[in-house]
Amino acid sequence: MSAPLTIGFLPLTDAAPLIAAVDFGFARAEGLTINLHRDVSWANLRDRLMVGHYDAAHMLAPLALAASLGVGQAKCPLRAPFLLNLNGNGITLSKRLLEDFAGADCDPLTDWMTAARGLAAVVRARQATGANRLTLATVHLFSAHTYLLRHFLRAGGLDADRDVELVVAPPPFMVDFMDRGLIDGFCVGSPWNSLAVDRGRGVLVALGCEVLADAPEKVLAMPAQGRLTRDGEGAALLRALGRACAFVAEPANRADLAQAMARPDRLDCPAEMIARTLSGRLALDQHGAIRERADFIRFTGPGLHRPDGCAPWIVELMLEAGQISDRAGAIAMAEQVFSADFAVAAGL
Repeated sequence: MSAPLTIGFLPLTDAAPLIAAVDFGFARAEGLTINLHRDVSWANLRDRLMVGHYDAAHMLAPLALAASLGVGQAKCPLRAPFLLNLNGNGITLSKRLLEDFAGADCDPLTDWMTAARGLAAVVRARQATGANRLTLATVHLFSAHTYLLRHFLRAGGLDADRDVELVVAPPPFMVDFMDRGLIDGFCVGSPWNSLAVDRGRGVLVALGCEVLADAPEKVLAMPAQGRLTRDGEGAALLRALGRACAFVAEPANRADLAQAMARPDRLDCPAEMIARTLSGRLALDQHGAIRERADFIRFTGPGLHRPDGCAPWIVELMLEAGQISDRAGAIAMAEQVFSADFAVAAGL
């Protein structure tokens, strides 16, 4: 057996394939030993990957491209040969902010469009009185969360760059930021929306799959010249992750998986809450409002794990957000970053 691989991850529901690969033997069956390292933020995880602390990492798909382009960070060519999941995000607004919706004469739990329009009415009312702009958090500027939040705001008639203040906060700290009144809402991956609801701190007003359907979320990323791109270990890892994703998607495995994910060195959250997010049955508030979507988070599907299909989507959203301007150059780099060659070689 080769030397252990070190792989970084953030405590999110969509880290489930990595956790399952290690804790349920799929990596070992491929002759791999993996040390999973829980990190605290996407920026920290990216930097550790770039300087060689990690052999691979659970990563935001747009961040893998941004790092390879050197946009807003040091340039480091990455490869993202495996798409871990689609969807899994949500938009939560603080209970303090929801009190203002009474004046907007709408129920934000009706549907996401009603919530977006209601938020716009609140923002306009605040602007009329000269109040400070609302502060909304996303997990990283280069993330599906940012594009989802921008789309949500635009659908309500707001300009994300002028009408609100967008800030970045690490996923595990989102609820703490809201508790301290530092932010009025956030877009984050599960289970952190559910934690805000369960603690009575926020209300989940939109599921990501409702706002941007089948959004490419996390990838397995690795340095373009790293250990996993030079030998058969990379293909073995992708095969292990493919089997782990199938395991994660099977409802019969949900209870055992949620218990494994609940450990302090994994997500450090209640297993029951993790199981709910895996099932796609989400509590919206503490008064019994539920929204259930089978596609809330997707780990399997025809061709889902081949990353090449997400490249055009990511480039267009980065262009739309004003993060890049060279479409042709970005597409050329995206074709390298999200090449399907590795996945094909692994039989995916």
